[in-house]
Amino acid sequence: MTRSDKTKPAAKGVSAPAPKKKRANPFQFLAQVRQEARKVTWTTWKETWVSTIMVLIMVAFATLFFFLVDLAISFGIEGIFSLGA
Repeated sequence: MTRSDKTKPAAKGVSAPAPKKKRANPFQFLAQVRQEARKVTWTTWKETWVSTIMVLIMVAFATLFFFLVDLAISFGIEGIFSLGA
């Protein structure tokens, strides 16, 4: 065996504890946040409006669809109950 007896293999499924990260003070944190925010690709107003309109249209279609399905199920259940009366 080439391993020394002092090193034992890690238990299966158990990982070694992660080293603790040094915490940044609030000013360093805010500087890092600003630095990361500069890397973001922000959408244009036109893209935002088009996306908003598309979402509203899809919500309207979903609302209409579920209303019609609910109406059909209601009529079906009322029809089944009226057979027993």
